[in-house]
Formats: sequence, C-alpha cells, structure tokens
Amino acid sequence: MSQHYPNNSNIKKLLDTLNINEEDINKYSEKFVPYLYLDGHRSSCVGENEIEQYKSGFDFFIRFASILKSLGFKQLVTMVHTFRNLQVTGRINAIKTATQESIISKFHHLENSNISFYGNLELYKEIGFNDFYDFLQSHSRVNNGNSFHHHILINYSEDWAIKNLDKFNRMPNISSIIRFTKGHVSGGWIPIKMHESVTVYSQIPSVSEFWSDEGILTLILIAFKNWLMIKNYIGQKTYQENEKEEIHKIRDIDLNFDKINLSLNSPKPNRIITFDICGPIEYEIN
Repeated sequence: MSQHYPNNSNIKKLLDTLNINEEDINKYSEKFVPYLYLDGHRSSCVGENEIEQYKSGFDFFIRFASILKSLGFKQLVTMVHTFRNLQVTGRINAIKTATQESIISKFHHLENSNISFYGNLELYKEIGFNDFYDFLQSHSRVNNGNSFHHHILINYSEDWAIKNLDKFNRMPNISSIIRFTKGHVSGGWIPIKMHESVTVYSQIPSVSEFWSDEGILTLILIAFKNWLMIKNYIGQKTYQENEKEEIHKIRDIDLNFDKINLSLNSPKPNRIITFDICGPIEYEIN
C-alpha cells in the first residue's frame, strides 16, 4: 500500500474497523478493479447548470482515482456517459463541455496514467463534434512505463460493445460495480468483463461536494472488502453440509441484515449497501 496518502492514520483506523489486512491490499493490487458508475449529478441541486453538475462528477472521479492509486491499486473503469444521453436535447453539449474543461484544468492528475476509451467515438463526428473526437483521441495513450490505467466508457452502449468485443482486450475483469443513487446498470453492462463482479450501492450521488477524502477512501475499502469476501463464492463455490445449514439459518430463517455505523465527519450522511452470502450489509456514514 502506498505511503503517500496524506492521512495514513485514518487508513489504519479504517482497515481495523473494516477488518481488512494491509497484506490483502498489496496482494490484490493488480486484481481489484472497481467500475465507477458516476450518477446523480443533475438531481443533486449542486451547481447552477448541467455543466457545473457534470464537472462536479468529474472532480469526484479524479479524487476517487487518486485515492485508489495511493492505496496501490492499478486500474479503474469509469462510466462517463451512455449512448442514450445523445437522445436528450442539450445533455451531450453539457457533458462535452464539462469533460473538456475538466480534463484541461485537472490534466496533471491524469499524467503518468494510461487512458483507454470504449464507446462509439466516431458518432461524435457524425453529429458535428469533430473537436471533441479529436480531443479524446489526443488523450488516449498506452505506455508500459505508466503504473495506472484508466478505462473510460464514453458514448457507450451494450450494442456497440457486442459488436466490438476485440476492443476490450486491454480491459481487466471488473471486481466491483460501484453504483450511485440507482440500483441498476443503466446501459452500461460490459460483456465478458462483469461475470465475477459484486455490486456496491451508494445512496448519495458521485457529487464531489458531498464526499470527504475519508468518505471516498471508505467507499473504496468497503468495495474491496465486499469483493474479497465474495470472490470465492462466485461460480466456483462448493458447500459442506454443515456450511449449507449455517448459511440457510442465518440468511433464510433469521433474515440476517447487518448494520455498521461509521463516523467520518462526512459533508453528507450516506448509506452504502453491499451483499454478503448471508444477507445485505448496510454502512451508515455520518
């Protein structure tokens, strides 16, 4: 785990609270890959217009990636927008402006990172956004000397993905889908990469103003813990008879539901929900 995160005492405390070993973070730094599904900006009442709201989401993405990288993890998948956003009048203009202005002003945060885009970028040229197409192409790069890799979905659809499976050769398998405000993957399913993924739900959106650094750190560690606990149960688990009986009692008869309170001095209270083999776990963030 990196020693460059500014509040290592907070990391140690959270690791103890969540019962995570630092050795596990080091062991799985190459394998744990979150899928950051940004959402909830327009209904957050933050900012005076959609450009400001999307820029807040971009700022959250930058902060999330920086903290993820500081922990030693190597890759991140992020949803910027799906193809269906093109069907809403004016929305793509706001996304385009917010993306360009945010990358230009915060590009130093993306230096020394590989960037791969996934989606129908050619369609931007068909709707007259040649400058946006050229802008994205100029920021796409893969250098073996870089230690972190961003996989960014933009103008993405499942239809495009199915027709372009060869484009996903560089993308790793996704460990954890981190979803904000909604409980579904709306237009962002990634074929062949999500067959061993767990899901983490945040009730508040990926609005930067709503999250402290400690809150983002906690979200990452909760997602990591959930994946670490569940990964051996996905598609390959065999049960001993006594294990079946124990899970049946806790999950089916007792209807187990764990609740964990975390005091983080967060700008906004939040509820993060994960799913264990014996039922849901709710983290109440204050």
